[in-house]
Amino acid sequence: MDRLNALRKLHNAGCKTWVSIEPYPTPNVIDQDIFKIPEAVFFTNKIIFGRTNYNKEISAYIKHKDFYNEQAKKVMGFCIEHNIAYHIKTGTITRETK
Repeated sequence: MDRLNALRKLHNAGCKTWVSIEPYPTPNVIDQDIFKIPEAVFFTNKIIFGRTNYNKEISAYIKHKDFYNEQAKKVMGFCIEHNIAYHIKTGTITRETK
């Protein structure tokens, strides 16, 4: 909460602020609601989202590519709805699925 409060103070003071939601784990590592993070930082100017790379537990999750495609879509939709710039890290969205 201290970090969020500091970020909000900087934003309210006119600083451009952004957050990076990465590495974001698959549900077999931590099961969480992706919306809780952007909702907590809705005031920022930009949100960056990326997958967890180079981790055997992540690739062991059979539908990890589908999972990241879905999570990236949710982050993009949230950002569009709240007029927040966003960047999805390279390799997070894939066309290939398992």
